[in-house]
Amino acid sequence: MQWRRINRRITKHPARAIIYSFALADIIGALFLWLPFSHVKGLSFIDALFTSTSAICVTGLTVVNTAFEFTRFGQLVILVLMQLGGLGVMTFSMFFALGLGRSLSFSSRLSLQESFLPHLVTEPRRLIATIFIYTFLAEFLVALGLFVSLFFHGYGLFQALFHSVFHAVSAFCNAGFSTFPDGLEDFKTSFGVPFLVMLGIFLGNVGFPIVYEIWLNFREKRKRLSLHFKITLGTHLCFILLGALAFLWFERNGVMSGLPWPYKILAAFFHSVSARTAGFNTLEIAQFSEHSIYVFLVLMFVGACPGSTGGGIKTTTFAILWHTVISRLKGFPQTVAFKRTIPIEQVGKAITLVFISLIAVMTFHFLLTLSEPNFPFYLAKHEFLASLFEVVSALGTVGLTTGVTPHLTFWGKVCIILAMFVGRVGLLSLVSFLSEAGKEPRPYRYAKERVMVG
Repeated sequence: MQWRRINRRITKHPARAIIYSFALADIIGALFLWLPFSHVKGLSFIDALFTSTSAICVTGLTVVNTAFEFTRFGQLVILVLMQLGGLGVMTFSMFFALGLGRSLSFSSRLSLQESFLPHLVTEPRRLIATIFIYTFLAEFLVALGLFVSLFFHGYGLFQALFHSVFHAVSAFCNAGFSTFPDGLEDFKTSFGVPFLVMLGIFLGNVGFPIVYEIWLNFREKRKRLSLHFKITLGTHLCFILLGALAFLWFERNGVMSGLPWPYKILAAFFHSVSARTAGFNTLEIAQFSEHSIYVFLVLMFVGACPGSTGGGIKTTTFAILWHTVISRLKGFPQTVAFKRTIPIEQVGKAITLVFISLIAVMTFHFLLTLSEPNFPFYLAKHEFLASLFEVVSALGTVGLTTGVTPHLTFWGKVCIILAMFVGRVGLLSLVSFLSEAGKEPRPYRYAKERVMVG
């Protein structure tokens, strides 16, 4: 009876289920990684928890080298955590519930809808089937391509198989973990591996609502695209193109100077795609100029598309605010995009999310600076920007670093663990859970009164 009462309290609020499921999976993953046969030499529990959090939150920040410090079993644990984190622990639980012939509760349908679709789920079985088929098909095709590429690079049969599967899952789930000692930096003059990893990242962070709509339009022979599809994909592709052009312009004579032009273009697009919460890199991030670091910060903060394996505030959030500004400048009283009016509650949600995200960035950045030695500003060099980069990377579940992560203090690790967890479960979900707000709108309004703005 006590367990049923607890279960009812959890399912009554979808945010609780998401937070509790990720927290439980995180702790279990840390315990598995802490086992003696999961790592090569001694591993502290804080490092095991950091790695588990990074994997379940599909971030990719690491305090120890995944290739050297973990055994094959430990790497398999990370692989499972990435897959669980990419699709969501609740999604897997719903999949098994439907597989056992059980029906989903309304709260489960609501959680599924908030995670993967802009509208209420009418056929959860079909949606979940589509999600899993698309996920495993995409990962299989990317893994197959990587296997062939690695095999021709001289890797043995079993080595190529393990590395290809691991990186296919890591790429699709936007996790950024690598079983190569130097990540993908050894492949900066190769086309196959970077292109396939970039493809896996794109397939993962484009969002399941886009894939689901393409499948429905193909099946039902529709021609009309939804507003969500236009805004999401348009914004996503614009950021990829603008990011690649920026990296190419700033780094053509910098970190990319030694590369032939075809590889420069590939590296520019690779890092533009990867910065949208994937965390892979073929060039050392610390070698990029401050101009490019600024571009990285913007790309990481915006992040991937909604309903995807990536993080960030999401492309639609940025697009809604962009169209709100443009609509106001054009004299529209409401937000208009593609000759459609976006509901005011969605505009309010986007504003709330961006504001909370900015507060979170400032808070965690300040806490991280407190955990490190206190230097005068003129002696700190690039420490301020490096720690800001680390926090945005953690909150956006990106995984890129300028080299700060392995040198974090104990409290610095705790700070980044919390930032990764908050970034993955969603800031709105966490605030809703803590405040118990958002259940029902208030049945009353206060009188209006104007204030000065600007």
